[in-house]
Amino acid sequence: MSVDESATQRPTGRRSRKVQRTRSVLTRSALDLFAERGFDNVTVTDIANRADVDPSTFFRHFRSKESVLFTDMDMYVARIRDVIHQRPLDEPILDTLHAVTLELVTADAFDNELEDLRAELTQSSAELQAQTVVHREQVAADLTALIGERLGIDHQNDPRPYLLATVWLAAGEWLRRRHVSVHRRTVNAPESVDEVVAMIRSASSQLLVGRESTTPH
Repeated sequence: MSVDESATQRPTGRRSRKVQRTRSVLTRSALDLFAERGFDNVTVTDIANRADVDPSTFFRHFRSKESVLFTDMDMYVARIRDVIHQRPLDEPILDTLHAVTLELVTADAFDNELEDLRAELTQSSAELQAQTVVHREQVAADLTALIGERLGIDHQNDPRPYLLATVWLAAGEWLRRRHVSVHRRTVNAPESVDEVVAMIRSASSQLLVGRESTTPH
């Protein structure tokens, strides 16, 4: 690398770290306030004030206060895409989802606290419940396309990728709600993923679709 190239990249690296630090402070401030006051009683201005930034800074990082809670959900399919492509093609799709999700939840980026707080807040906020439905349906659509691609199935005409995607997400949502109802914090994310897979396996063997060489009509 030349001196000029190095000089060009250093500020970019510093800016990137500064952006990430600001985003982290905003996230932490928002989550703390949500936990203290409840989701509906916190405004963007409250979050900005707690983080000691202007509201305009908040909106450079997040679209809304809801997006603070759903960033990881929105990125789920993008984060597992590369990992899925590394799995054996002849592996049953549920085993693939199991493996890649275990890899995801054991990564440093997985936030148990966010999972728990989102589950608790969703139970107490009608606004947040509505937002959860919107975000989950988008994740389901993205996951459906990914499963169809993985299996060589036309997900527009074959319902199985969508069924598996929605059941996969619904099982996880059910487990989170149960944890909230019994006031149980998620302390073992891999164990929770295993439980989700066990629920799906017992629900219907029809969802354990295999790779097909031709697209169904």
